[in-house]
Amino acid sequence: MDFFASQELARKNTRRLIVLYLLALVALTAAIYALCIFAFFGLAHFGGKGFTPENFASAFRFDVLGYVAAGTSMLIGGGSAFKVAALRGGGESVASLLGGRKLQPNSRTVEERRILNVVEEMALAAGTPVPPVYILDDEQGINAFAAGYTIDDAVIGLNRGTIETLNRDELQGVVAHEFSHILNGDMRMSIRMIGILHGIQLIALLGYFLLRSIGGSSRHHHSNRDNGGGKGAMAMLLMGVGLIAVGGIGIFFARWIKASVSRQREFLADASAVQFTRNPEGIAGALKMIGAHSSQIHQPAAEEASHMFFGSMFGGASNLFATHPPLIKRIQKVDPRFDGDFVAYARRRVSWEQRLAEADQRRKQREQEHQRRLGGVGGMGGFGGQSPGGLMEGSFPIDPLILIAGIGNPDENDVEYSELVVDRIPEVLVEASHDVFDARCIVFVSLLNHETEIRRAQLHALATNEGQATIDRTIALMKPIDALEARFRLPLFEIIQGTLTGMSPQQHESFRDSVDRLVEADNRIDVFEFFLRQHTMVHLDRRFGKVQPPRVRYRAINPLQTEICRLLSILVRLGHEHQSEFGAAWKVAMVSLGKPAWADDTSALAEPLNAKQLQRDIEKVNQAAPVIKKRILTAMAAAMTSDGKITVGEAEIFRAMSESLDCPVPPVIAGPTNSQQA
Repeated sequence: MDFFASQELARKNTRRLIVLYLLALVALTAAIYALCIFAFFGLAHFGGKGFTPENFASAFRFDVLGYVAAGTSMLIGGGSAFKVAALRGGGESVASLLGGRKLQPNSRTVEERRILNVVEEMALAAGTPVPPVYILDDEQGINAFAAGYTIDDAVIGLNRGTIETLNRDELQGVVAHEFSHILNGDMRMSIRMIGILHGIQLIALLGYFLLRSIGGSSRHHHSNRDNGGGKGAMAMLLMGVGLIAVGGIGIFFARWIKASVSRQREFLADASAVQFTRNPEGIAGALKMIGAHSSQIHQPAAEEASHMFFGSMFGGASNLFATHPPLIKRIQKVDPRFDGDFVAYARRRVSWEQRLAEADQRRKQREQEHQRRLGGVGGMGGFGGQSPGGLMEGSFPIDPLILIAGIGNPDENDVEYSELVVDRIPEVLVEASHDVFDARCIVFVSLLNHETEIRRAQLHALATNEGQATIDRTIALMKPIDALEARFRLPLFEIIQGTLTGMSPQQHESFRDSVDRLVEADNRIDVFEFFLRQHTMVHLDRRFGKVQPPRVRYRAINPLQTEICRLLSILVRLGHEHQSEFGAAWKVAMVSLGKPAWADDTSALAEPLNAKQLQRDIEKVNQAAPVIKKRILTAMAAAMTSDGKITVGEAEIFRAMSESLDCPVPPVIAGPTNSQQA
């Protein structure tokens, strides 16, 4: 799967949905106008003339058309906008609508801890922040969903029956399926479909309201029949029935569009899950367990979000409005040998205990293999205050196209490595990363300078804003953090980002202020530190509504010349020790970029690093279209690997920079053939 192509397809589908929405609005306006003419003017106008197209056309009224168009637009558009605004919180708003309960990252319940671990491993493998997990406690069917506008506000939701019934492989398959929806960028369209359907439904609701109004005032109409009340009641009756019919037709087409789009996406997500885990039995097993049990959702509000779920919330029924392909067809896409006997599968399915024992054995084997591979990469230096040069020890050969192919496109090697990463991070830091208070302190430690005087000033600024308890915990975490290998720093921050979503808006404000004070007190720029901070704070700011996700403004590279050159200069300088190598690396990067007219302008290589300018550069480049981002990141990867190799530090800086552009990169490790990033 091509991440950039998927992002572009999601944007095209969203635009297509908007066009269809506008066409539906025009068609419904025309239908309601015709209904108004017939109901309020037709009875008197046609009279004995009879109802013919000519007579109907003669009753055309521009003023009525204007009123109907305005009213219909306000009703449908306003209803859609209201619903989308109600879900402006992204995934968490959808999860709350469905009655979900947010799991705390430090939950100790066996089933909850298991699903939290699976989601965390998948996020680290994909190179994304760990999304919050919600449980629908009252739902015993096997189902799940991913919701949100972007990676920043995405959540994973699961039924109670899902985490209690499925084994670990099956859970992994379900979560991988939902992560494909997150990475492919189609969640935004899913929320917009909820809004569109809600707006169209209001037409039918208005019709029901008119009919009830007529019923409630029937005596009044009867007593005033001689004064024309009867004709008014008849017109209102026709209008009410007509609105119900028009609204029903609108809902028919809205649900048909929703179902047709959703079915295709489910096939793609199933295929992505298999690619992600390289274990067809995982997702196939989850689908088979749905067949043996149920995927139904009983929460009334779930109907609006039926297209977001892993399985059909209405059971196995297949019809024109089915949001999911037939269950058998989905299973046979990944397991062609399946004979359709769900009960037999459930009976012979191995127990939890066997699965866990097998998983432990596989984990040990993978750890031995990764230990061997990691051992050949070399040391990575410390954490806070580390100069870029200290991160560059140890290198391995790599093709830059492998870095680009891995963006938003993880596989089973990434999952295996993510499991190892969690095992290699000291337990004290793993526990701290799952606690909101401690997670803040880890970020604070990463921003502390090693020079005594600067660190003293930073701690004083932190104490003023956060208090002594934060200072004590920050100091306590310094030693384990300083001892942590740099290759595990970005994964730790991805775990932290998921935990920090549990802050209140007030805590987030205080946290942002403290981070800014530490950076200002330091008054220095470390490239790795900068991108870690940028990546962490931007994602959190978006989730808390401080900044909006970027909109596409640039579909060519020339308007971004200055920003591209500055970002490329960073990777050229970090990836090569001697200035004599800069020119060759720059040429390689420009060839990958397509040899623009300004390819020979190397003035950016002499510019000093400026944190505020760098932040503005990232923000502007992040407004490029996916296809342009792909060209830019390809040039960056080429610049960094022009000597045919990459260090772990360079790889982590590239990952942090790429993720700052909303292009998640799986962890990069050396392999015997270097055929895949890990």
